[in-house]
Amino acid sequence: MPLTELEKTVLLAMLVFTKGSLDIYVSEKNLEARFPVRKRKPLRETLGDLVSSKLIIIHPKEKKYKFSKKGKEEGSRVLLRGAKLWDMK
Repeated sequence: MPLTELEKTVLLAMLVFTKGSLDIYVSEKNLEARFPVRKRKPLRETLGDLVSSKLIIIHPKEKKYKFSKKGKEEGSRVLLRGAKLWDMK
């Protein structure tokens, strides 16, 4: 299933915060601080979707997230592809 633009953005934000590490947890609060207020509810829903698709792993006791191996690979792939330029061919 292809990723939505918000899912791609979250993966890129996670990549920046963790610097590509699989061991560093990022708090939900730190992620929310990087998004506009109107995107915070969809962000929380997207985090849940990424956890259910096993791209990120949630800390068992806190609202912190880290990459799974699959998630880091997908985030790196999104970074390498770059942004899509609409209406440009």
